[in-house]
Amino acid sequence: MKKRFHYRSLVSFLLFFSIVLLLITGTIIFISPPGRVAHWQHWTLLGFDKDQWQAQHTMFSYLFVIISGFHIFSLNWRNFWSYVKLKSNVGFRKKKEFFVATVLILLVFFGTSFEMPPFSSFSDLGETLKNSWEEEQNQAPMPHTEDFTLNEVSTKYLDIDVEEVVKKLEANGIMLSDESQTLKDIAVENGISPARIYSILVPGSPQRSGRGEFGRGGSGRGNSGGGGYGRMTIEDIAADLNVDTDEIIRILKQNNIEAKPKQTIRDIAEENDLHPSEISNMIREH
Repeated sequence: MKKRFHYRSLVSFLLFFSIVLLLITGTIIFISPPGRVAHWQHWTLLGFDKDQWQAQHTMFSYLFVIISGFHIFSLNWRNFWSYVKLKSNVGFRKKKEFFVATVLILLVFFGTSFEMPPFSSFSDLGETLKNSWEEEQNQAPMPHTEDFTLNEVSTKYLDIDVEEVVKKLEANGIMLSDESQTLKDIAVENGISPARIYSILVPGSPQRSGRGEFGRGGSGRGNSGGGGYGRMTIEDIAADLNVDTDEIIRILKQNNIEAKPKQTIRDIAEENDLHPSEISNMIREH
């Protein structure tokens, strides 16, 4: 006798696996390094890089929503609609439970949005875990350096002929197709990180300058770690340093960074794909 296929069991298994995978991928994304570090160092976990883990998390999120919708509106629609009609006729009896659930949801939403404890502490933990991956000597010279082509690196930032760049890479066993390849593409083809390619091109030089120049000048990020400025606004820092707010905004603008008095250093850093310590160093160096 042929066994019947049970769709309810299928949906239950799909929901269970989706929840487990959402928990796993969400945790990995929570502790993974910032994108600028993950891409530069070609960070991977269990063979997947950060973009792949984020893609998995997104896909299983949609799968969970789709399966949940199918569970409610297809398999259990009659029960669900009967429950709605019953409650419409006899009145809503679970008012306390509904009120508590609503309050909890709003508390989490607004607590996270306005960075209220303990939600802010959880966010800070994530930031601490992410930033713990960063090492001074392993920083990219500027944001998205891995997306620069060899032509851009050689002509705009290293001031040497692209042929010399190609020879240097080939002498170190790095294979490439042409000068239009990005550092990331070359790194992927050779199974190494963009940081490794950079270290071959510019051995022994600082990997990030305070002015955003590629491998030249500047004092780098330093060892300050940002001076605790992450949550401070431009106005707060101006008061702390006893300088005018417009002066700090002018300093940042010189470094091609737009900022507003009420913005926090962390928000400015995220908008410009930088670390908060880099923003604070720009300010303090002046």
